[in-house]
Amino acid sequence: MIRIDDLDEKRCNEIHVDSILECLDAFGFRPSASVCRQTDRISDYQFALRSLENQGKLYSCTCTRKSLPKGPYPGFCRHQIGQTLIEDRTVRIDTSDIDLTVDDLIATSSISQPPGDFVVKRRDGLFAYQLACAVDERIDGITHVIRGIDLLNSTPMQRFIAKCLGYKSPTYGHFPVLVGANGAKLSKQTFAKPVDWTRPGETFALISRLLLLNDTPGPNEHPHVWLDYFVSLDDLIPIILRASEANTLSL
Repeated sequence: MIRIDDLDEKRCNEIHVDSILECLDAFGFRPSASVCRQTDRISDYQFALRSLENQGKLYSCTCTRKSLPKGPYPGFCRHQIGQTLIEDRTVRIDTSDIDLTVDDLIATSSISQPPGDFVVKRRDGLFAYQLACAVDERIDGITHVIRGIDLLNSTPMQRFIAKCLGYKSPTYGHFPVLVGANGAKLSKQTFAKPVDWTRPGETFALISRLLLLNDTPGPNEHPHVWLDYFVSLDDLIPIILRASEANTLSL
């Protein structure tokens, strides 16, 4: 299934959505159900927020980004825990009993610093990423979340919300991300060149070389040939870890 995270309407342009869907289709990934959007689930997020509020776990925060030091939220507004939430104010959740343990399928990194009382609803009324994702995984029946190591710190927060709401948390796995020669992650923020989805076979071939794989399909093979090949490998986790330890996951 495909879910479009479009809560932040200022940043989510329909042109980008179309591009994502075209790219996935070019690489052979076709959804078996209609594309769903977070903006269709506002009532579900509101219900979850109300449940957390009824548990006395939320509080209004008047702090601004400029007034806060770097790092976890220092708790300036924690004295408002359990009080009626104030309109047009940031809403935070009390994480005094959060569990930082992550039984990860792939990553060996650990989380040592608590996230602090993170935001679940923004001042502008938008539901925050951590709350929305926790609710989405429940609605969509997600059993496994496999994503980049750069999102590892989000896992305890999403698991915490799931626990507070009585949800069963998915199993998580965080894989290494591709970095450039300067060690920075290849992403939009670093103006990395995107894959050429008009030649998917070449991208699949590059991935296979990064993973130190041999006897693979050719760069001109159809995407479905490549997908069948990767599925035939059965377990990619030891392959990813071996390539990561060999320092090949960089460009």
